[in-house]
Amino acid sequence: MSGLSLYFQVLGLTLLLCGALVLVLWGVRRLRFGRAPSSEAIKLVAFRPLSAKSQLLLVEVEGQKLLLGLGEGGPRLICRLGKGDAVKD
Repeated sequence: MSGLSLYFQVLGLTLLLCGALVLVLWGVRRLRFGRAPSSEAIKLVAFRPLSAKSQLLLVEVEGQKLLLGLGEGGPRLICRLGKGDAVKD
């Protein structure tokens, strides 16, 4: 077996292992972020910009809807909406 043949075998094996490592890391990342429980606990129902520095957010947290105002002073709770309250877009 010549030195050049051995070099190409080692190079091929190294590339194969690097490719497998990339695929494994991609799969782990996809599994970890794909089923995050926090993404289901808090849902953004609606978003309305009022001006360049203020917005209204309708957020659902564990089945309860909250109307939030965002502005220069930070987030503020405007009201809590009960289950019987209708919200129209």
